[in-house]
Amino acid sequence: MTTAPSTEAVGGSVLTPEQIENLNAMVDRMQSSMNDMVEAARETALQIGQGSKTVVLTTNDLAAIAIGSVGAALLVDMLGGGGMATLAGAVAGGVGAHWLMTRDGPLFESPL
Repeated sequence: MTTAPSTEAVGGSVLTPEQIENLNAMVDRMQSSMNDMVEAARETALQIGQGSKTVVLTTNDLAAIAIGSVGAALLVDMLGGGGMATLAGAVAGGVGAHWLMTRDGPLFESPL
């Protein structure tokens, strides 16, 4: 027998339907952004592997990769990850930070 997920948060407060909808919308946007990032990384990796793309990294790109890698590795390590989890966090952080620095357009739309 399965039960519906509880809408109660820590401390006993209940999320309103509007808050749940906003939370779901935010999660959907984050998933979409992550999928875009993964697809861009996959395409670039394939192009580099096939020798059809030359990549030039600037000092800012290298700094973003380094800062993202270290930051994500520290975060994963502090959350209890170790070994491969920390290494995976470092890779994801480096790729994510580089993607954020080199993508076109704003990350979040600013309200009018």
